[in-house]
Amino acid sequence: MYNFPATYLDQIGAMVLKLVSIKEITLKKSTMAIAVAAALLSITAAQASEFNGAYLSGKIGYNTSSPATNHTVDQLYPGLEAGYGWDIGNVLLGVDGFADWHTNSITGDDYGVDVKLGFPMDKFMPYAKLGETTGGPGIHMIGPGTRLNGALGIEYKLDYLWSAVGELFTDSIKIHGLREKNTNISVGLRRSLP
Repeated sequence: MYNFPATYLDQIGAMVLKLVSIKEITLKKSTMAIAVAAALLSITAAQASEFNGAYLSGKIGYNTSSPATNHTVDQLYPGLEAGYGWDIGNVLLGVDGFADWHTNSITGDDYGVDVKLGFPMDKFMPYAKLGETTGGPGIHMIGPGTRLNGALGIEYKLDYLWSAVGELFTDSIKIHGLREKNTNISVGLRRSLP
């Protein structure tokens, strides 16, 4: 057996200790990084609302047009909506597309797109929407053009997949020098798409 001088053994021992401590530090850092990542993921999961993700909605609404004319009729109408929402901190940002069939209104059948800002609070989420509507022809037998719309609503989660929704929606346009406006109140069921 070969005998190493003590200085060589001390140097080898010191190198082994350095390697072990570097591995321990690396292992400790890796373990810490994994623990921090797991904690952040659990916080994110805890903050995710039940309103996050894709959805489809069916609704029944009541449309009024102003000014009223001998051609407009306040009426019940069906509608559809599809969209997607993203949780961002304590708010939900979303986009949706819609179609409303109120043929005897000032503007006729409408369809459009909206951006949505919601405030999830457990099972409830009040929200506001702003977007563009187009459609027609309305009572003037011409397309009413693109116009701004706005809405306020509330959504209530019935269970994991289903929600009840109520919304007040309005849009207006100037035709022949006259401001013409639709106001819709609707209720519907929304199905989340997991």
